[in-house]
Amino acid sequence: MKKYFVFLGIAALTLAACSKTEIDETAIPDQKIEFNAANYVPQTRAGEVSLLGDTKFFSSKAYLHAEGVTAVQDYFGDKETITANDNTNPSAWLPSHDYYWPKSKNSYINFVSWFDKKGAPTTISETSLAWAGRTIATDDNIMWADEAWRFNNNDGAIYKKDAVSAGVPTLFHHALAKLTIKAKCDPVEKDDSQVAGKKTTWEVTLEDIKITGTFNEGTLTLTNSDSNEAAKTKPYETTGWVLPTTGTAPGITMNNTSVLTKDLVDVLAEQSVLPQTLDNAKLEFKLHIIAKYDSKKVSEEKIDMSVKLNTLGTTAITKWEMNTKYVYNIIINPETDVVKFDPAVIPWVEDANAPTYNVPAGQINS
Repeated sequence: MKKYFVFLGIAALTLAACSKTEIDETAIPDQKIEFNAANYVPQTRAGEVSLLGDTKFFSSKAYLHAEGVTAVQDYFGDKETITANDNTNPSAWLPSHDYYWPKSKNSYINFVSWFDKKGAPTTISETSLAWAGRTIATDDNIMWADEAWRFNNNDGAIYKKDAVSAGVPTLFHHALAKLTIKAKCDPVEKDDSQVAGKKTTWEVTLEDIKITGTFNEGTLTLTNSDSNEAAKTKPYETTGWVLPTTGTAPGITMNNTSVLTKDLVDVLAEQSVLPQTLDNAKLEFKLHIIAKYDSKKVSEEKIDMSVKLNTLGTTAITKWEMNTKYVYNIIINPETDVVKFDPAVIPWVEDANAPTYNVPAGQINS
């Protein structure tokens, strides 16, 4: 998103007597503070995408370093809510009321911005953002923006999204991952090769489905430092989410499925999860199979299935990372008694150009 601002220049005139005119900074028109917001896209894709896909607003804190004043001033007070001025095609992202840039060219503001759907950071400062002991809800969303250092005008025309053409550059990163689990049964029937009109059918459901060994609570700490450059953004540094060292990992529970068909259906609809290593994570369920011949039941089985998530495929997914979506497809073949797991990794923001990484299917024989 990018916005243009016209600066009023005052020429310094050299007179015959070598005297110079002085710039009267108080004569410069007031400039309202605006924001230029976008959210992160992996480096494999060009540009950034609109923040509107995640939220219509975010929070920001402004630290004013004013010429002639030693103390840092909380220009936005405790914080400000920055809102798109249109929900579909905003021309600006604005605070709740007008704030104006400082007049002196030697004054500047540092901006710390974030979005938290279900809570708030436990630490907010010029050099740190942190979420301590944060429990992640299934529909949660946490983002932070690269810190904007030493800004004193709206000359931040970077992202070029929507109709926004200028403002403090505010590039957001997702702090969470997303998870989807799908399943299907193939085949669901087979014709008898010896008796015309007769067939075997299978009714397959998944029961007591859960992921064990995963946490939904962790601590994320981000650190930053002054770039000492005017009007520059700087990414935060982080070692990622830190998990609890005591207690039991609650995992994720799911409802029993309906009878599976040849089309993939959601076992777990897309939900937010805490990024973490999968050393102890398992996908477990009962595979309930009813076999029928000529519409009459001939057998019924309930088979306990368990697989370590970090062993699936030849290129295993060993951890859930921030800003990434994970999809696990469970493919059941009741004829051969083979269950395949086909996990994939995709970017958080999807479009036709998004790269997809397919992991070769692992197999478990029942």
